[in-house]
Amino acid sequence: MSVLPRRTNELIDFCVSRIANWTTNAEQIGIEASQVQALNALVTQASSALDASVKARNGAKSATLTLEVSIGELRNAASTLVRQIKAYADAQSNPQSVFALAQINPPAPPAPLPPPGKPEDFNVALNSDGSVTLSWTGQGSAASRGTFYTIYRRLPGQAGYVTVGGSPGTTTERRRASFTDATIPASAASAGVHYIVQGFRGTRAGTASDALVVQFGADGVATLRLSDDQNTRLAA
Repeated sequence: MSVLPRRTNELIDFCVSRIANWTTNAEQIGIEASQVQALNALVTQASSALDASVKARNGAKSATLTLEVSIGELRNAASTLVRQIKAYADAQSNPQSVFALAQINPPAPPAPLPPPGKPEDFNVALNSDGSVTLSWTGQGSAASRGTFYTIYRRLPGQAGYVTVGGSPGTTTERRRASFTDATIPASAASAGVHYIVQGFRGTRAGTASDALVVQFGADGVATLRLSDDQNTRLAA
């Protein structure tokens, strides 16, 4: 274990507390008085340097705090002026000329939202009236952002999928989008009804869901599985 402390102030205290004793007993402890005198001078020098360092750090902290306050006030004042200029420009017939004169970049046009994500995590429920309700989740499915879904269906014997209805996107009250199909022929129940769901935002179409099959059991329960049918041709 080291005899000398590692911390600067503790090292100075270590030397200060021993100088008088080492001076008096130099010969008895195997050192020279001149060495202790030199050590004392170095202690004085180090103490002065430490004091100067502490004052400098405190001064730097104070200066930094003053700078931060000043920059904050400057930013607030400049932000207020920029907001006023933007508001004035928006009210003019030629806002670009105002931005150019003020040397401020005009606001970038808002980027169009991407289409909603692929519908997934499907559930199915058979209702008492014989209708079927499909529900699902999807990224970017909020109705407030313009999302809606188109539901395609293929009955046994049909060549392709046809549109059977639509559904708005999700809301804060209803986290899952859903669609109830009340037009399933009784003859199709046992063979299975195929569905594909696709999200849209405006004219931008998202990735369609996997093809799904809903089948109805004799126990009155509807089951859902992925379709192994490769015929996923969609028709309007």
